[in-house]
Amino acid sequence: MAYGARPTIRRKILGRKLSAAREAANLSVEQVAEHAGKSGAAIYRQESGHTAVQASMIPFYANLYGIDDKEEIERWTAWAKKAKQRGTWATSGSLVGPSYQDYADAESLCLELRTWELGAIPGLLQTKQYSEAVIRAAATVRPGQLPSEEGEVEALVGLRESRKQILDSETAPRIWAVIGQPAVMTPPDPRDPKSHREQIQHLLNLGETKATIQVLTTDSGLHVGLSGSFSILSFDDADMVFREGYGDGSFVDEEVRVRSYQARYERLQSQALSVLDTRQLLLETFNSLAKG
Repeated sequence: MAYGARPTIRRKILGRKLSAAREAANLSVEQVAEHAGKSGAAIYRQESGHTAVQASMIPFYANLYGIDDKEEIERWTAWAKKAKQRGTWATSGSLVGPSYQDYADAESLCLELRTWELGAIPGLLQTKQYSEAVIRAAATVRPGQLPSEEGEVEALVGLRESRKQILDSETAPRIWAVIGQPAVMTPPDPRDPKSHREQIQHLLNLGETKATIQVLTTDSGLHVGLSGSFSILSFDDADMVFREGYGDGSFVDEEVRVRSYQARYERLQSQALSVLDTRQLLLETFNSLAKG
């Protein structure tokens, strides 16, 4: 079924809540459509996140689904209002794929972010110099293409920097990062040792104030993170997973699959160095780089 507008993460979160409440009330889409005076397709589009739900309709849905929890109704209303607002990277155009636009938006909305990266420092924890090196090294402008103009590189660095602003906001998410040792040991630019030291120092600083960081060392053996990087984003009563991919990523919101990623993350945490041992490793790495 062609819905026209692309579903956004803001609309999908509320749509998922409404879908779950409808199913719990044992109502079909057709029954809801009849009560609402809408077509079944219109209800499907709302639940899939293709179209927004008006905040004025929230009391109707809550009453129809037997929801009388005032806090839950307030959360629904808040998401309906957020769906009308522009996302973090809404003006990025074709610089990044739509899934990455949604991911940046989800980062700014979530309460907790748990991320796993094997070969690179997570985006929110990068220095500006590291971000620029990653952007130059990877095909992050359009699928299968490297930045073709200096202006595109500068624009992408600017987007990455704007993403990091959430770390200083009053509503910053709780961040837990498990990072593969190769990411820590690989210099962003072998010709510039200073940039590597600055990145390690940045991780040490963030570990004191804004993030919980663990390093998974290479002597830990094979692990469940070898299949690729992913992040688990937690909202008020829902979790989603974002899997990174070539050119663009994808979201996972099916409950069974989300639980699978949660279990993977717990195993990565258990195999990684403790927070204190991670800090010691980072200090040793920084000192080694300073001597070199």
